[in-house]
Amino acid sequence: MRTAFGIAAVLGGLAGGLLAASSAEAGCTRQIINRSGYTALVSRDGGPWVAVRPHRAQAIRYAHSGRIDVALTCGRGALPESAAFRASFGTVAVIDRCYIQFGDGFFEEQLGGGFWGRKDTGPLALNNPRQGDLVVGPAAGACAPERGALSARY
Repeated sequence: MRTAFGIAAVLGGLAGGLLAASSAEAGCTRQIINRSGYTALVSRDGGPWVAVRPHRAQAIRYAHSGRIDVALTCGRGALPESAAFRASFGTVAVIDRCYIQFGDGFFEEQLGGGFWGRKDTGPLALNNPRQGDLVVGPAAGACAPERGALSARY
Protein backbone atom coordinates (compact mmCIF):
# COMPACT_ATOMS: atom_id res chain seq x y z
CA MET A 1 0.00 0.00 0.00
CA ARG A 2 2.83 2.36 0.91
CA THR A 3 4.54 1.65 -2.42
CA ALA A 4 1.38 2.40 -4.41
CA PHE A 5 0.93 5.69 -2.56
CA GLY A 6 4.58 6.62 -3.21
CA ILE A 7 4.27 5.85 -6.93
CA ALA A 8 1.04 7.90 -7.16
CA ALA A 9 2.75 10.85 -5.45
CA VAL A 10 5.73 10.70 -7.82
CA LEU A 11 3.50 10.46 -10.90
CA GLY A 12 1.38 13.37 -9.65
CA GLY A 13 4.51 15.46 -9.13
CA LEU A 14 5.78 14.65 -12.63
CA ALA A 15 2.44 15.53 -14.23
CA GLY A 16 2.33 18.85 -12.37
CA GLY A 17 5.90 19.61 -13.44
CA LEU A 18 5.11 18.85 -17.08
CA LEU A 19 2.06 21.12 -17.02
CA ALA A 20 4.10 23.94 -15.50
CA ALA A 21 6.86 23.47 -18.10
CA SER A 22 4.44 23.50 -21.02
CA SER A 23 2.77 26.71 -19.82
CA ALA A 24 6.10 28.53 -19.34
CA GLU A 25 6.61 31.52 -21.56
CA ALA A 26 9.52 33.80 -22.27
CA GLY A 27 9.76 36.88 -20.16
CA CYS A 28 12.47 38.92 -18.52
CA THR A 29 12.48 42.47 -17.25
CA ARG A 30 15.80 44.21 -17.82
CA GLN A 31 17.14 47.79 -17.75
CA ILE A 32 18.14 50.43 -20.29
CA ILE A 33 20.59 52.59 -18.32
CA ASN A 34 21.70 55.95 -19.75
CA ARG A 35 24.90 57.22 -18.14
CA SER A 36 25.65 59.69 -20.93
CA GLY A 37 24.61 63.26 -21.68
CA TYR A 38 22.56 62.14 -24.71
CA THR A 39 18.89 61.24 -24.75
CA ALA A 40 18.68 57.54 -25.64
CA LEU A 41 15.75 56.56 -27.85
CA VAL A 42 14.90 52.85 -27.74
CA SER A 43 12.46 50.91 -29.93
CA ARG A 44 11.44 47.24 -29.70
CA ASP A 45 10.58 45.41 -32.94
CA GLY A 46 9.90 48.62 -34.89
CA GLY A 47 7.45 49.92 -32.29
CA PRO A 48 7.28 53.43 -30.84
CA TRP A 49 10.46 55.09 -29.59
CA VAL A 50 10.83 55.45 -25.82
CA ALA A 51 13.11 58.21 -24.51
CA VAL A 52 15.55 57.50 -21.69
CA ARG A 53 16.81 60.85 -20.45
CA PRO A 54 20.47 61.43 -19.43
CA HIS A 55 21.44 59.74 -16.15
CA ARG A 56 18.16 57.81 -15.92
CA ALA A 57 17.04 54.20 -16.41
CA GLN A 58 14.01 52.56 -17.98
CA ALA A 59 12.74 49.00 -17.55
CA ILE A 60 12.24 46.90 -20.67
CA ARG A 61 10.44 43.58 -20.91
CA TYR A 62 11.54 40.90 -23.32
CA ALA A 63 8.46 38.77 -24.00
CA HIS A 64 9.80 37.20 -27.21
CA SER A 65 12.86 37.25 -29.44
CA GLY A 66 13.10 40.19 -31.81
CA ARG A 67 15.08 43.38 -32.40
CA ILE A 68 16.04 46.44 -30.38
CA ASP A 69 16.98 49.77 -32.00
CA VAL A 70 18.95 52.45 -30.14
CA ALA A 71 19.52 56.08 -31.16
CA LEU A 72 21.44 58.72 -29.18
CA THR A 73 20.08 62.22 -29.76
CA CYS A 74 20.41 65.75 -28.44
CA GLY A 75 17.40 67.50 -26.97
CA ARG A 76 13.86 66.50 -26.16
CA GLY A 77 12.38 66.84 -29.64
CA ALA A 78 15.21 65.22 -31.58
CA LEU A 79 14.24 62.44 -33.94
CA PRO A 80 16.06 59.13 -34.41
CA GLU A 81 16.88 60.14 -38.00
CA SER A 82 19.13 62.95 -36.69
CA ALA A 83 20.89 60.77 -34.11
CA ALA A 84 24.58 61.11 -33.28
CA PHE A 85 24.74 57.29 -32.92
CA ARG A 86 22.38 54.58 -34.09
CA ALA A 87 22.49 50.78 -33.85
CA SER A 88 20.25 47.70 -34.03
CA PHE A 89 20.71 44.36 -32.31
CA GLY A 90 18.83 41.08 -32.19
CA THR A 91 17.30 40.02 -28.89
CA VAL A 92 16.68 36.49 -27.62
CA ALA A 93 14.04 35.58 -25.04
CA VAL A 94 13.71 31.90 -24.20
CA ILE A 95 11.77 31.08 -21.02
CA ASP A 96 13.77 33.02 -18.38
CA ARG A 97 16.94 33.58 -20.42
CA CYS A 98 17.05 36.91 -22.23
CA TYR A 99 20.02 38.59 -23.88
CA ILE A 100 21.07 40.91 -26.68
CA GLN A 101 22.84 39.25 -29.61
CA PHE A 102 26.03 40.75 -30.94
CA GLY A 103 29.38 39.56 -32.16
CA ASP A 104 30.09 36.86 -34.68
CA GLY A 105 29.12 33.65 -32.87
CA PHE A 106 32.66 32.94 -31.63
CA PHE A 107 32.31 30.19 -28.97
CA GLU A 108 28.56 30.85 -28.83
CA GLU A 109 27.67 27.20 -28.17
CA GLN A 110 30.14 26.98 -25.27
CA LEU A 111 29.71 30.41 -23.64
CA GLY A 112 26.30 31.60 -24.80
CA GLY A 113 25.25 34.26 -27.26
CA GLY A 114 26.87 37.65 -26.85
CA PHE A 115 29.27 36.46 -24.15
CA TRP A 116 32.43 37.07 -26.16
CA GLY A 117 31.60 39.88 -28.55
CA ARG A 118 34.27 40.72 -31.07
CA LYS A 119 32.12 43.38 -32.69
CA ASP A 120 32.57 46.94 -31.45
CA THR A 121 29.36 48.06 -29.75
CA GLY A 122 30.67 51.32 -28.26
CA PRO A 123 29.36 53.55 -26.79
CA LEU A 124 26.96 50.84 -25.60
CA ALA A 125 27.64 48.06 -23.13
CA LEU A 126 25.39 45.10 -23.94
CA ASN A 127 24.37 42.32 -21.54
CA ASN A 128 25.96 44.18 -18.67
CA PRO A 129 25.55 44.11 -15.65
CA ARG A 130 22.96 41.37 -16.40
CA GLN A 131 22.17 39.48 -19.59
CA GLY A 132 19.68 41.63 -21.51
CA ASP A 133 20.69 44.96 -19.94
CA LEU A 134 21.85 47.80 -22.17
CA VAL A 135 24.02 50.63 -20.80
CA VAL A 136 24.86 53.85 -22.65
CA GLY A 137 28.28 54.61 -21.21
CA PRO A 138 29.52 58.00 -20.05
CA ALA A 139 32.16 57.88 -22.80
CA ALA A 140 29.33 58.43 -25.31
CA GLY A 141 29.65 62.15 -24.57
CA ALA A 142 27.03 64.82 -24.30
CA CYS A 143 25.21 67.31 -26.41
CA ALA A 144 26.83 70.67 -27.07
CA PRO A 145 25.36 73.46 -24.94
CA GLU A 146 22.98 75.76 -26.78
CA ARG A 147 24.61 78.94 -28.02
CA GLY A 148 21.96 81.18 -26.40
CA ALA A 149 22.72 79.72 -22.99
CA LEU A 150 26.38 80.77 -23.27
CA SER A 151 25.70 84.38 -24.21
CA ALA A 152 22.85 85.06 -21.77
CA ARG A 153 23.41 87.64 -19.03
CA TYR A 154 21.59 87.79 -15.76
